[in-house]
Amino acid sequence: MTNHTALPWSEVLSDDKMHTITGDVRIIEAFPIPQLQTERRVWIYLPRGYNEGTRHYPVLYMHDGQNVFNQATSWGSEWGVDETLEQAGINEPALEVIVVAIDHGGDQRNNEYNFTINAEYGFGGKGDAYVSFLAETLKPYIDSSYRTLPEAENTIIGGSSFGAYISLYAAIRYPNLFGRVSGISFVMWHDNGAINQLIQQSVLSPALRIYLSIGELETEKADFNKLAYEHVALVRQTLIAAGVTEDRIRFDVIPDGTHHESTWGPLFIEAHRWLLQQ
Repeated sequence: MTNHTALPWSEVLSDDKMHTITGDVRIIEAFPIPQLQTERRVWIYLPRGYNEGTRHYPVLYMHDGQNVFNQATSWGSEWGVDETLEQAGINEPALEVIVVAIDHGGDQRNNEYNFTINAEYGFGGKGDAYVSFLAETLKPYIDSSYRTLPEAENTIIGGSSFGAYISLYAAIRYPNLFGRVSGISFVMWHDNGAINQLIQQSVLSPALRIYLSIGELETEKADFNKLAYEHVALVRQTLIAAGVTEDRIRFDVIPDGTHHESTWGPLFIEAHRWLLQQ
């Protein structure tokens, strides 16, 4: 039986690399994912005031956990969510949140972050199992182990690129659990309209609140960048047609924004602040 105990990060990452982790970050090295018959590292960030009182906190679930807190484990660059939230906790305590970041599955990432299969490129199809893990296994564990505000309106799910895509899918699939979506550099070039069809066929939560963004320079290809913008605009319109009011969807176009953590990290706090509004 795997030990679910979350240990201080320094007890788990005990190598000589230069780790860039700030605040109370804990790690479960091998959290079981029965839905995918595997296990994965899970990071848990606790806010500055967590150990000083009895306050219950919203929870933010993030994908690509390797990149959220730590340069040494990242696939290139980190978001710096820990540093950002530590500073926010000083100036804006209302922004304090528990963050649960799940490592991606390496060569399984594109499979797990997509609920349909892209036949041309040969990936996808495990997204439903992955979000079932988040909803049915991980969230109940977090809610029973930490002082959370477990309601949908206090539960954010977010990421970038395919991480943004699977976040929206999770909120559609489990509207009673995930009421806030942070979809940065949201993409849907690969799904032949499947996410829009799902929105049209689903009953969405009236409390759903969604942040979407796209960078002007997501790639070096102007045609792709134009298409990426049009896709996000279409998702927004589809959500509105399905009953989500315009004031509960924010769509930012980021001048000079790229498909990289150097854009996503600084954007995080603005999206986070907006999503925590009721």
